[in-house]
This record gives sequence, C-alpha cells and structure tokens, in this order.
Amino acid sequence: MDDLSTKAFEHAWRYFELHAQQRMTVFNFFLFLVGLVGAGIATSAQAAKELALLSLFLGLLLAFTSFIFWKLDQRVSVLMKRAEVAMALLEPHLPNDAARLFSGEPPLTAEACMSGNVWTRHWTYGRSFRVTFCTTGAFGVLAAFASGLRLAGVLQW
Repeated sequence: MDDLSTKAFEHAWRYFELHAQQRMTVFNFFLFLVGLVGAGIATSAQAAKELALLSLFLGLLLAFTSFIFWKLDQRVSVLMKRAEVAMALLEPHLPNDAARLFSGEPPLTAEACMSGNVWTRHWTYGRSFRVTFCTTGAFGVLAAFASGLRLAGVLQW
C-alpha cells in the first residue's frame, strides 16, 4: 500500500471510529434518559390522580425522545456506512487477503440477517437499536394514553 493510500485508509478509519463511538455514546445516553423518564412515569402513575398530567407529559416526552434518538442514529449510521465504503475501496491495496474485512463483510452480514427466523438470525446494531427506539416510543405513547384516560376519569387505580 503506498503512502497516499495508507493516509486515505487511516483517515477513513478515524472517521468510522469517531462515528461508531459517537453512536454508542448517544445510545448509552438514550438508555440513561429512558431510565430516568421511565422512573418518572412509574412514580407519577402510582401517585395521586393530580399527577396524571405529569405522567401524560412524561409519556409524550419518552415517545418524542425515542423518535429524536432514532433519527440521530439514522444519521450516524449513514456516516459510518460512508467510511465503510471508503475502506472497502481502499482494501484492494492491502497486501493480504485476510486483512480485507470491509469489502468482504456486506454479503456475509446480508446472508446472516436473512437466514433463519427472527430469533435465530443475525441482528445488526441498527436493527437492535430500532427495536429499542420503537419499543420505548410505543411505551411512551401507551403511558401517555393511560394517563390521559386516568386524568379524564375513565381509568382509576
């Protein structure tokens, strides 16, 4: 690999590494916020009926937060894919076939993601994150709906 190709590969790797780390940091922050808001929902739902409005607000906040973090994850995923494509294009310059990880990975991942049923097939980080975002968003909507019914006097506990 010549000096220019080495520099280009290092640049692409640093770009990938930056966004991969950012993705995990953002997801960890999301989990922290979900725990905080979820605890607020549980606490206010168990309290007096007067706090049903707070529970409704927190449920909507959870749904909105899930949506925002899902969109952020989509953006970071695109940035990571760009780096992966760049590294795959530069890998033919590597002297060893075994070191060409990015150019050989997409078909393997596609095959692993399609074979078997939903429980046995390979899940990507993206799919796992999307399931988490959708689940917490749906929980937020349900919490807000139940709190709204409680506030209206339809539900009591």
